Amino acid sequence: MARLTKKLVNRALGYRDPKAEGYRRALAGLREGDRRQLYMGLALAAVAYLRRTAPRRELIHRQTVPTGTALVIHHKKRGRARLEIIKPPKS
Repeated sequence: MARLTKKLVNRALGYRDPKAEGYRRALAGLREGDRRQLYMGLALAAVAYLRRTAPRRELIHRQTVPTGTALVIHHKKRGRARLEIIKPPKS
């Protein structure tokens, strides 16, 4: 979903880097006395900052399991993942 919104914003506003565009618009708004452009630039810079400080995905475990088994990951706290491998009954 985030990738789709990023594409839509890029197409609508016509830029690639929200941080640089935010700073450019904020400075232009200050220079010209245009509040709307100033606020839009500050908002774009804030969105770029929040996007940059968002937590990244992290691989917590990699394992190959046989066909027919299930792998359940209990992950309630960071760094404390518990794995449970459920094997099918033998016939």
